[in-house]
Amino acid sequence: MIDWNYNLIRTINDHYNRILNPSINLIYFIRNFEEIYRMSISDEILLPDIFQDVMMYTLNDVNARNKILLSEEEQFKLDTVLDQKRIIQQENRQKAYEEGLDAYYKFIVDEVIEFVEVYPFWNQLIIRRR
Repeated sequence: MIDWNYNLIRTINDHYNRILNPSINLIYFIRNFEEIYRMSISDEILLPDIFQDVMMYTLNDVNARNKILLSEEEQFKLDTVLDQKRIIQQENRQKAYEEGLDAYYKFIVDEVIEFVEVYPFWNQLIIRRR
């Protein structure tokens, strides 16, 4: 079981819900974390950057991904394919951040929207206000 820091995650979730439209449902992500994480590894799809951050929000500061036992095949995909994609993702994040908060927030939301386009059954990861 993952010891999520619910207070921190709720605070960040509430903040994003106030300033972003569409926004991101971090609570839904952590409730479905293991299934989403395993599926993305299996399909060699990198999780959106914001979810990479959320995986660090545990009570003992151990990345949630390190609490999931992976098969050899899953670990191989993580090490050989997804870690390389993560480097590019981090570069894109930095570039967006340097352009300003609007570009950074757009980067965050766009990644989640793209993820949901690949996996429409995870559409609750996006919160759209009217």
